Amino acid sequence: MPQTLNKPPEDSQAWELLERCLLPFVFSHAVAVIVATILNTFGISQISSFVLFLLFLSVSLGSTLFYHNLKVTAAGKAILITGCDSRVGNALAKQLDDLGFTVFATFSNKNENNEIACKLKDQCSGRLRVLQLDVTSERDIHSTFLYVNEHLPDGAPGLWGLVHADAWVALGECEWIPSSVLKRSVEVNFIGVSRLTQVFLPLVRRSKGRVILVGSLFARIPSPVRGIHCAVKAAVEAWGNCLRLEMRRWGVDVVIVETGEYVSGSAWLKDNASLLEQARDMWTQLDPQTRREYGQELFQKEMIALERYTLGPEADLTQTTRALTDATVRTFPLRRYMPVSRGERIRALLSDHLPKPIYDILYTD
Repeated sequence: MPQTLNKPPEDSQAWELLERCLLPFVFSHAVAVIVATILNTFGISQISSFVLFLLFLSVSLGSTLFYHNLKVTAAGKAILITGCDSRVGNALAKQLDDLGFTVFATFSNKNENNEIACKLKDQCSGRLRVLQLDVTSERDIHSTFLYVNEHLPDGAPGLWGLVHADAWVALGECEWIPSSVLKRSVEVNFIGVSRLTQVFLPLVRRSKGRVILVGSLFARIPSPVRGIHCAVKAAVEAWGNCLRLEMRRWGVDVVIVETGEYVSGSAWLKDNASLLEQARDMWTQLDPQTRREYGQELFQKEMIALERYTLGPEADLTQTTRALTDATVRTFPLRRYMPVSRGERIRALLSDHLPKPIYDILYTD
């Protein structure tokens, strides 16, 4: 039984509230200075800019907090979640079902995960539907679209939420990853996400719903051995930001939830029993010159070190599930949620703003 990862208390909700209130704070200060200057110049009033600032701030913050806590009604709304064979997708399906949504929980391979699918169905209400959906299969995508379109709740104009929780993680140095594994990672994590969204956007537009992307903090943090994962997640986030701008005219929200360490989907390197065997397969596919330059000892040492990514303690998904739920139920969701630890948040901040040579010294082994 894997142990649960013990992390410091999360403060992601405080950061989200701070982000929401930052603009009203700046706006109140600017308006207060302008209004006070005009009143004093024309001798209308001698009120100070500080008093006006407090007045405007109380009104703007009160309005912001009111709108921040508004939630949609779950009854009559449908959500499609991909990757429910992962811990993130599975936990979210249960949470949204408990809130009263009609959930279409999809599995990338329903036959292989039949036990998990049956358990999920038993733990949830009769509203939840379990479907087969391989996001790399055009046939699965269209058959799922037809099923969802025919089984929307009565009176629902379309699909309220499309949550991309499916992921396939490829680990290893960039030069070592076989082309077949690289192709699979791109197909699942990027092409599948974009194609599934294209097919379901008409349903989402009809309900003025939202598209929710489960990203990764490593889209912004360079990390050796996870280069392919960093690259595909960065591609998804860039694509999601563009989609958000395009969908504004339709009233459709596009939300990115950046998860942290250990919160991933299925990994190519799955367990310790097959780890060394997969490492040898990868090694034999390298050309002889590359094998000589790296050396057998270095290769095996780095591959064994990957166990901390595949066999590490299980992450506490409470904050991730909470962020995904907020992105679904808030009337005015944030554009980005970061349910990560304080250390991960600081690392992302330093990666964004520190000179790269200094960041590399601090965080690269």
